[in-house]
Amino acid sequence: MAKPRRAVKDVDIEYEYVDDLGAVVRNARLRMGISQAELASLVKERETIIKKIEQGEFNPPLDLVRRLEKVLKVSLLQVVVEESPKPKQSPPPTDTYTLEDVLKKQQEKPR
Repeated sequence: MAKPRRAVKDVDIEYEYVDDLGAVVRNARLRMGISQAELASLVKERETIIKKIEQGEFNPPLDLVRRLEKVLKVSLLQVVVEESPKPKQSPPPTDTYTLEDVLKKQQEKPR
């Protein structure tokens, strides 16, 4: 699913919808014993949007997901934690020469 974003004090927090968001919304709504129309009214949204969310045809914006979480008392988002990349291992040292080494080599050569 899509990944809504929210910035907080120079930190970019990334969220991801829970797996099968529509089914989670539908099951929570049914547990509460309310209709799609009633849920829509509680979250101040159109009933068609609730239907599309439950059918997996619409990825709701972050603000709507937060309202659904509050009304349904379920978690619909999870914070995405990305592992920091492993530091690259430095390649094995190659033979390097300083200017001094080069000059010494030149002095060792017979003329």
